[in-house]
Order: sequence, then structure tokens, then C-alpha cells
Amino acid sequence: MSAGRIPIANVYYLLCYAWRHVEECDRVRLDALDELDRVPNLLGTVLAQGTFRLTRQGIDRGYLDVQEDIAGIRGKVDVGRTVKRALRSRGRVACTFEELTPDVPHNRLLRSTLSALLRVRDLDGNVRADIRRAYEKLDGVTVVRVTRHMFDQVQLDSNRRYYRFLLSVCRLVHDLLLVDERSGEYRFAGLTDAVMSKVYEDFVLEFYRREQDRYRVNRRGRKIRWARDGTHEDERSKLPRMEADAILEAQDRRIIIDAKYYREALGGRVGGKLRSDNLYQLLAYLRNREATEAPGAMHEGILLYPTVGQTVSARVRLEGHQIQARSIDLSKDWKDIHHDMLQIIA
Repeated sequence: MSAGRIPIANVYYLLCYAWRHVEECDRVRLDALDELDRVPNLLGTVLAQGTFRLTRQGIDRGYLDVQEDIAGIRGKVDVGRTVKRALRSRGRVACTFEELTPDVPHNRLLRSTLSALLRVRDLDGNVRADIRRAYEKLDGVTVVRVTRHMFDQVQLDSNRRYYRFLLSVCRLVHDLLLVDERSGEYRFAGLTDAVMSKVYEDFVLEFYRREQDRYRVNRRGRKIRWARDGTHEDERSKLPRMEADAILEAQDRRIIIDAKYYREALGGRVGGKLRSDNLYQLLAYLRNREATEAPGAMHEGILLYPTVGQTVSARVRLEGHQIQARSIDLSKDWKDIHHDMLQIIA
């Protein structure tokens, strides 16, 4: 299934949930997204509107160390540099001082991403104009060559959640950008199946964590241990890691959800048969979690597939476990998707 066949507004919702910024969903004019047809235009619109919002509220500033040769004294005098460069003869002194400036790492990443987007081919004209205006509003912020390591170095407190959201968009932009070495222009690689698979898995977990209160959903409690079946301890490290996409637990019900992102949910097979590898994997999760975490408490499993205009609905019983295969049609209106997600676990 291609992300290009999912309405752009729904791609935006998926990203907001996956990045744990659901409250940001309504910060972008969704009517503007409805007019867009490509992911670069979506990401550019989100960043431009986000920058406009930041500048209206007051862009973040921080203190940076500045070294400068000045007339007079400010901050700390660097005696060694002053003497070495014979600055006193010119009536100047080498000083090091702190200066309050918008030229901080998170603003650099934002402006540098806007700069890169201006070099993307085939960007919608209105989107390009908004990006240019946003770029100009960050005047005084240095444009840098962005690396993934820079995102990991940025430290933002809880009062800067919106910055964290915009930096998530920036990171995705740089993950998808490809440069044309001859022209210096950029093009987008597109949201690959690998990228969308991770986004979809994170969306499912965060949706159920936020949108219902019957089940306990623990982000960190998804790792499933192998049952102790006689394997020597030295050899157990060779067993593959088991981690469910979401585990929902209530007093009367326990559900393991495995989110599967495929171009064709049923593999395009004759008769629409379920994928055997999906069933085997989910069965392993069910058996081992029952044996290690909740002996005697039966678990059920759900294989949850995203589709566009296709319905998957199957219910089987294997080795005493109830297993469903269900689909979420991502071409629907988001309110209908929200309803369908909750109905699946009702």
C-alpha cells in the first residue's frame, strides 16, 4: 500500500500520533492539507505554519558564548588573545561574553530545513511561497549542513513541546531528501514502506494509549520473554527478540496487537488467505506471554492491517487462542477511522 494513496490529511494524523504530538493535529489548517496531494507539500506546509506560529508567540532565544574584539570591556577579557594580536595598540580588547540570540541549535535546524525545502523540485507554488516567508522570518539564524546527530544533541524542556514536534518534521524531511549532485536541487525519496511501517506501528500503540480508558497500555511493557523450556541460559541470548506492537490489558481481557503494514494485506493470494508468517509470529507471542507474564490468563491476538478501500475481517481459533485479522481503511474520513479503531477492541 502506497502512502500516496492515503489522503494527505490522514498521513498527517498518523504522524502526529506516531510522534506523540496528537495535540498538534488541529494546529494546522486541515482544509489546506485537503488541497495537497504530495508528502513534500504536506511537510512544507506544516513547517511553514509552525514557524508563523512560533514567530507570533515569540521565537525561542538562548545565551551563546561570543568571542569578539571590541572597544571597551564586556564579559571576560581574554588577555592572551589581546596580547598576541596586539589589540591594545588599536584600542581594542579581546572579550568573551554571553549574548541572547535566536541563533540556537533548534532554530538553526528549523531554518536549515526550510532552506532545503526551497530547493525541492516540483513543490506547490503556494507552499513554496509560504516556506520562503517562514524562512525570512527566521532572519539572523544560521543555516547549517544538517546531520542526524544534530537532532539528538538538542535539549528541549516540556515547555517547548511544539518545537519538538517541528523538529520531528525536520528530521523526517532530511531522512527523505535526496540531492542532485549536478544541480544542487533536492527531491524526495517518498515515504517508503519501511518508514510507513514504523509510523503505522507507533500510531497504533499511541492511539490505544490515548483514546480509550478500559485497557492499560504500557509503552515499555511490550517485550515478551521466551518461556523457560530447558534451553541453557548461555544459549538463550541467541533467541530473537520478541516485542509486540501493543499489549492491551484489562481485568477480564488481554489483547496482543500486531500491526502489519503491507501493500496487500492478504499478500494477493488466491482466496485471500491470511499470511502464515503473521499467524506463526502472533501465536509465539501469545504462547510465551501467557507462560511468562500471566500464567493461566488467556490472551487473544489481533493482526491489524492498514488498507485503502479494502476490508479484511477474519476470526479463527488456534491452539485455544482467539485470533482476529482486521483492517483499518485509511482512505476514510478520520472520524470514521477513529471509530473503527475503537470498535476493533470493543
